[in-house]
Amino acid sequence: MGTLMPRQQRQQDWPSRLAAFIEARRARAFSWGESDCCLFVCDGIAAMTGSDPGARWRGLYQGERGARRVLRDNGGVAGIATQVLGEPVAPALAGRGDVALIDTPEGEALALCVGGMLAAQGREGIVFHSMDAAKAAWHV
Repeated sequence: MGTLMPRQQRQQDWPSRLAAFIEARRARAFSWGESDCCLFVCDGIAAMTGSDPGARWRGLYQGERGARRVLRDNGGVAGIATQVLGEPVAPALAGRGDVALIDTPEGEALALCVGGMLAAQGREGIVFHSMDAAKAAWHV
């Protein structure tokens, strides 16, 4: 696994940045290497912090096969989240703007905590899940 990235600092207006990001991405379709679950979360973190934690993965893959290779080489979606955000915490400790790991029909995925819900990249846009769906979480 790669080295831990420095912790991102949220901008003072991060709540409005997060809300604007969610609204802008609400109908954006899933695309490996552009709008998949990991890059969706990295884009959300970038919106809140002004720094892109996904920069090292952008352009490394464009299809599912390449994405599976990157996931395998980095410990899966949980491994990528841990590289970016540090050790996971209990899902009950996650708050607005934090990251959560969920199960989907396609496998594990990362999601952003948005109030009492989790927002994740779906096939046709953002899909909202209950906070109860979180298996692990990371603070941003």
